[in-house]
Amino acid sequence: MPKIVDHEERRRALAEALWRVIAESGPQAVSIRSVAAEAGLSTGALRHYFQTREELLTYAIDLSEERVTERLEEHARSLDPEMSLVDRVMGFVEQMLPLDQARRAEYRAWQATGDPDYLDPKIEHRWHQQRRLYRRLVAALGGIEPPEDPGPAHPDPWLESWSEFLHTFIDGLSLQLMTNPEQVDPQMALARLRSFLAHIASVRPPSGEGDRVHTTP
Repeated sequence: MPKIVDHEERRRALAEALWRVIAESGPQAVSIRSVAAEAGLSTGALRHYFQTREELLTYAIDLSEERVTERLEEHARSLDPEMSLVDRVMGFVEQMLPLDQARRAEYRAWQATGDPDYLDPKIEHRWHQQRRLYRRLVAALGGIEPPEDPGPAHPDPWLESWSEFLHTFIDGLSLQLMTNPEQVDPQMALARLRSFLAHIASVRPPSGEGDRVHTTP
């Protein structure tokens, strides 16, 4: 009787193998041959699921995005109403940081978007999705009702500026966690994040003064 293969499970196992290759040698080491060897498969078996290196990278990034979304949704379901606003927002933002081994591997996969030999077909969409998340979180910190469809930009200049600051802060903090772990460890990163979020919450201009943007983080 032929063996029944769970194809989605096999694809995920291949993505995990891809992340291990990236974690050890970086995105430039990704190839059909290297990922097949890491997964213990022939290149022919791998090509049954992914024809090219680009398909592998796109699938792995898509999967990492799914996992971030799952963590965000889990945090939303488990929110404690007794938590402070900053703590509630922090629980969402920290899902974006490479704080543990799994998230560090995901971050390395995302670094493939900077590979000149790989053009992520969803790179602009991914960027806007992250910015929308930061807009909603900054809106919560500022006591602003976010629009149902955030769109490309928010009409409140205070919210738009601080969403940009938060986006840049998280990207920079993530890079420091990956490249300078002795200087910035997870505990230090979380402390800095908490301080930054508390500052955002403290500088919201009074109602009706949204055009007076506080541009100094």
